Amino acid sequence: MTRIILIIFILFISLPIKADVLDMRLVNVNGVEEPISDYIGNGQWVVVNVWSPSCSACRIELPQIKKFIARNPNIPVLGLTLDFPSFAYGKMDIIRDFISKNPLGYPLFLADFDQASEFIGLRLVGIPLIAIYHPDGRPLARWPGVVEIEEIEKFIANFEEDTNPLSAEFD
Repeated sequence: MTRIILIIFILFISLPIKADVLDMRLVNVNGVEEPISDYIGNGQWVVVNVWSPSCSACRIELPQIKKFIARNPNIPVLGLTLDFPSFAYGKMDIIRDFISKNPLGYPLFLADFDQASEFIGLRLVGIPLIAIYHPDGRPLARWPGVVEIEEIEKFIANFEEDTNPLSAEFD
């Protein structure tokens, strides 16, 4: 019985969330609501970092994100911040305090568990998480946990529409 419940749970958390990230509007760290279509689906690859300032693994990953930006200035990066460990809506004061001491240099948006899940197109299972968006706006890859930037660079450099099994997931 426990094994069946575990299998059902794994299938449930792996189900795609049917939503179009291009229709979403999120509040940035300046308190302004913006359409995500201003950032994603405009003919460029986009990397999204889902994180929280109170998550130690997320803070460990931030230097990698900065390194990625320095090495790939033509690939925009966005940050999606949540409260951790509750996964509730990101707390503006905590995020502003963190970035005042640790400037990140890319747009940051606040979200909660449901918004983050909708944003990445799958149920969020943990942070940090990196999501990669195709130039047409489709989410193509998601990596939970700390990721090496070379993995992101290789994915984008080697992506071929016809041979990537993940691309069919969102058709």
